[in-house]
Amino acid sequence: MGVRGFESFIRENRTSLTKTISLPTIDDTPSSSLTDSSIDVGRIPIIVDAWGVIFKLYLDTLPWTSGGEYLRYYKLIKRLVNAWRSVGLEPTFVFDGAAPPEKHQTILSRASDKLLSCQLFYTTSIPSRSSPSFSKNKVVLPFFASHTFIYALHRLGVATHFVPAGEADGVCVSMAEKVGGYVFGRDSDFVILMGRTERVRGYVPIDMLNWIEGPSNNNTYQPPGARANGSEQDSFRPVYNCRRNMNSPTSNLMNKQSSLIPSSTLKNPTLVITYIPSQALRHRLRIPSTHLPLFASLCGTDYIPPSITVQFYENHLTSFQKIEKAARILREQLYSPSNNLPSNGKKKSDNPGDQVVELVRRVIKKLCVYPFDTQQSLDETVNLIIEAALQYSLPSNVDDCCATYPFCGELDLTLGCQTPVSLGLGLEDESDSLKKEEREVSGKEEYSKAQKKGLVGTITHGWLYPDRMYQWQVLEDLSGPCLKASDGAKGIRRKAWMIADEGLGGLRFPRSEIVDDKMDLDSDGSQAQDEKELRDLLGVPSSETCSEIEGVASDDTTLVEQVAPTLTRPIREMTEYLRQGSTAKIIASPLTLPPIQPPITGELPICLKPIEERLKIYLESLHSNTESIRSLPVSLQPLVSLIRFCVIDASRRSTGKTDHNKWRREEVVAVLRAMIGTYTMWKRELHSEELLKDKAKSTNKHEEEGGRFYPLLETRSANLIAQIGSVWSDVQLLAQALLLLPESINPIRNRSPPTSPEDNGSEIGTTHLIPFIFFSGVTLHSLLAKNEPTQNGWKWTEEEERVFESCWNALIDGLEEYGGCIVGLNNPHHKIVSAEVEPQSMNGNLRQEEIEGDGRAKKHKRKKRTKSPLGANANVGRFGVLEGMLE
Repeated sequence: MGVRGFESFIRENRTSLTKTISLPTIDDTPSSSLTDSSIDVGRIPIIVDAWGVIFKLYLDTLPWTSGGEYLRYYKLIKRLVNAWRSVGLEPTFVFDGAAPPEKHQTILSRASDKLLSCQLFYTTSIPSRSSPSFSKNKVVLPFFASHTFIYALHRLGVATHFVPAGEADGVCVSMAEKVGGYVFGRDSDFVILMGRTERVRGYVPIDMLNWIEGPSNNNTYQPPGARANGSEQDSFRPVYNCRRNMNSPTSNLMNKQSSLIPSSTLKNPTLVITYIPSQALRHRLRIPSTHLPLFASLCGTDYIPPSITVQFYENHLTSFQKIEKAARILREQLYSPSNNLPSNGKKKSDNPGDQVVELVRRVIKKLCVYPFDTQQSLDETVNLIIEAALQYSLPSNVDDCCATYPFCGELDLTLGCQTPVSLGLGLEDESDSLKKEEREVSGKEEYSKAQKKGLVGTITHGWLYPDRMYQWQVLEDLSGPCLKASDGAKGIRRKAWMIADEGLGGLRFPRSEIVDDKMDLDSDGSQAQDEKELRDLLGVPSSETCSEIEGVASDDTTLVEQVAPTLTRPIREMTEYLRQGSTAKIIASPLTLPPIQPPITGELPICLKPIEERLKIYLESLHSNTESIRSLPVSLQPLVSLIRFCVIDASRRSTGKTDHNKWRREEVVAVLRAMIGTYTMWKRELHSEELLKDKAKSTNKHEEEGGRFYPLLETRSANLIAQIGSVWSDVQLLAQALLLLPESINPIRNRSPPTSPEDNGSEIGTTHLIPFIFFSGVTLHSLLAKNEPTQNGWKWTEEEERVFESCWNALIDGLEEYGGCIVGLNNPHHKIVSAEVEPQSMNGNLRQEEIEGDGRAKKHKRKKRTKSPLGANANVGRFGVLEGMLE
């Protein structure tokens, strides 16, 4: 949510609303990159609204236009958590759930803004859009940013909480009240929500954290609130102008630093926290804490249409003046003796609900710039204001009600929890129905366990709201067809929802009335037409019952239902919201699921079958169930199957032999090589964490994640990367439905570490839900432009070459069955260029021209001595895509 104009009000009243504390670094703080959550004893709890941190940490430091830099983001998250722990904070991250129906239009509006960002990207010149400073306001956050964030938190042993439905604001405040901690986020609603709390220390806005240079002597712990003793120079925070040294060859490096983490230049980092105490706002406005939700609704929230607030305030008023006006009028109506009687002059009602309605009516009348046209419009506005105020109620309990929550039905107020215990099912039930119930509950329990770890967020959303599935926008070209609308992409999503529907015992599809098949008189629906004509003849509305006309005893039986009882059946379709054709318009598109098949007695649902069978179904869905792919390590199977599916799907979307949608062989080689190199970088990073014993090493020796040479973002490369990201988001949904949970997500303390550095060749395990470990947009753009990547950690050794050769052979195995999917796949004379790294230009961009071979003789000679896709004698540290790799 968010109160309109409230952030500006807080900034202008910062002196009267906020307090400040300084937290110096504690020397004895465990600073391991992988720590045990049990170290939070005696620490200051801080409940974090996760999405605000996800956006800020990524966009402050990393480029969003490349498609995603997830390994660098992972390292930033580790630095963030370790830095907070080093000053005595222990965070708990809370994540939003599926958005409520009231925010449907808001979500569609934000999706339209993302499409405008895509349009701006592709209509801007290549040099301009390749700049790190391109479009800071309208962005498309890379899809797997949140998944990387969750993965890092699990590896670090940080506490998390995933709200299944609705926003996390109320849960954050309730958790902070329970533990007596701070609330951290970027939503002004926190100030309203914590107004009635007693133990919440305060709300810390996301832009009110600052790291400064602390005192040189930090050997003793200083309690929170105590300023660090030292000279002004010790506590002074240097500010660096980004425009300095513009003539330096590294001036175009992305030397950006987020305020959430300390700079590497600080020797003794001290965190300065500016927070708003829980009672500060009501003291400032002189409004009781019980009426703060009403005050927020009058100012305007996401649940109040802007047209209503326009009627409340004059056009010339600033945000600060509007808030002051709402507070003044509310105070007048609360405390003025003349307002003790209702406006209609009748006796004041003793009903608290009537009193609230009367108060809101009086406030609205005083607040409005011009009166309402009718009494009905006034009553509708009163109801909207009250409904919006009710959104600020805090949950009484944030714990789960049962082992299958939220898939038990507890979130549905009309049904309540549907577990066997709550329904009173006993052994006297028939064996078949009991087995069916056990099948459903066991599947729900497994999905519930994954939901508590944040691994099946899309499945949870689909179970709650199958009529509102929002397809995440990737950085695609709007002049082309929507990538999410292809038959191949829809087929993956349809398969995923079929599996989830079976495992959960049925999604919550909308239902439609039908007549019993046994009573169906004819196939053309004449019985339904007869019922309609009979109702029209008697003048009976559809909602009226037969008992009102003929005195029939049953109140639930209509005229036709006396003969043919009406049943209901679910409409088995997901309503997806995606881009229409080659436009920037978002429309609702149905994704129809086939009729449900009767379960076989004793057979487990697909999501509970052995891992081997689930992996086979995964590969079959991606046209990759071949012996060569199955023989690959399980961690590499998602990589090869994804690229294979991309080239097949692009070929099927092509309209001719020369269609630009088809992938070229050198492009497939570059993408495969980029992803294998990124994967091995992740392996080394995770392996180094397991070997790390000296806790000081992780914080004192970290890689600065700011500066990187940024390649030119060519249109063709951006389109290919957009297709990869779009398909991988759909494939990740399939992995959620199959419960292909990653083995490496558990904290390191729960697993035995490797015994020697030579163990880094071991595979990560199932990577189907963490595909970001293969993805680096900068690396993909570099290799697609035939330039060797220059970022720290990139290596291409004999190990990567062997992996590439096995993956390449598995990828093209049996691909001839799908026709000419890859242009030049079987043509040994297809033009391929080498990619020797050019010296960096003064502006930091890599050279984008193709580097041609120097003559047919040299080309023939190079082909003759290379046998593997990368060339056995290739100088892999210097060259990119070699001509010999197409042999």
